[in-house]
Amino acid sequence: MRLLSSALCTTVAVALLAGCGGSNMSSPTAAVPGGGTGMTAGHHVQPLSAVPKWMIPKVRPPFHGVKAPKSVTRGMYISEFYGSSILGYARRNVGNKPPYCTVPGSAVNNLAVDNAKNLIDPDGGSRSIIIYGGPAMCGSVAATISDPYGQPADASSQNAMTGNIAVGNIVDSSGVGSVSMCTVAAGCTTNLTSSSITGYGGGVAMDNSGNCYMTSENASFTASIMTYWAGCSGSGTTATGYLNSSYGALEIDNSGNILSVDAFNSSGSQLYVYSGCNPACTVVGGPYPLHGSTLFVRLNKANGRLAGVEYVNGQVDLYNYSATGGLTYLYSFNNGLTTSLQPEGIAWQPKTNQ
Repeated sequence: MRLLSSALCTTVAVALLAGCGGSNMSSPTAAVPGGGTGMTAGHHVQPLSAVPKWMIPKVRPPFHGVKAPKSVTRGMYISEFYGSSILGYARRNVGNKPPYCTVPGSAVNNLAVDNAKNLIDPDGGSRSIIIYGGPAMCGSVAATISDPYGQPADASSQNAMTGNIAVGNIVDSSGVGSVSMCTVAAGCTTNLTSSSITGYGGGVAMDNSGNCYMTSENASFTASIMTYWAGCSGSGTTATGYLNSSYGALEIDNSGNILSVDAFNSSGSQLYVYSGCNPACTVVGGPYPLHGSTLFVRLNKANGRLAGVEYVNGQVDLYNYSATGGLTYLYSFNNGLTTSLQPEGIAWQPKTNQ
């Protein structure tokens, strides 16, 4: 994950840190924790309370992307942390074709799509949640919600325009991860925290029953926990039976199993599949190895395909997915992605049913 610090610079993804340094805004520079064993020296994080309220956008940004034909309602979105656009690709890209549409996005860690096919951009650069209307790919801006609690880095919602949105903050004003609960109508009104969270927040998920989950690192990047909030409220409970050594994406498959990426494991990025975690986790499958350095993964609606983004090699990997049978690598694509811009966020349209 990446963290932007100082004024407007306040964002995270791939467990990477970007520090702006000083009071003048400048291009972020990344520092990547190696294998979950520690943070690269030289990062600088300022408390979010130092961000002036007038710098938090309250209006919808103009559309400057490239729209897809209205008939195109299926595909995949990829974000690049240092890029200025979210890229829309065909759902099958065996031929390594370039993106066919874009929407603006700044300092984006991960992405989400809801069941109404709206794209949710937890926009780290503007510290807001931007919703691009569906069902067509790369739609126009439908709503913008300021996140007053922290730097948004991931999101989960069944319907972002009418229901709750769980927004994972890599850090909040206290300097550790949290989950903002937001709606289009009321904005972000609750910040879910836990005394057990001592480091950066990672992946976030909200199930169909309205429960929230988030992974987080400890302050020294040597261990990870999963926190469970029943009904997306209260003080949160630390999940038991959670085996990940580092944080990463959370995804829920159509059977209600929780997919959790162990992004910085010493053996390489890998995937665990759990049931429960409310708060007791039971291992269903894994760890299944992922290619390269992968932080975020997503499932398609049928749950037969899983896609992950290698943020070091700058490519998207496609796998066959089975909760108990593991992952079978299919192919990769990278046309239109720039490795130096750190691709890392991903979302299928349509998404898994959870």
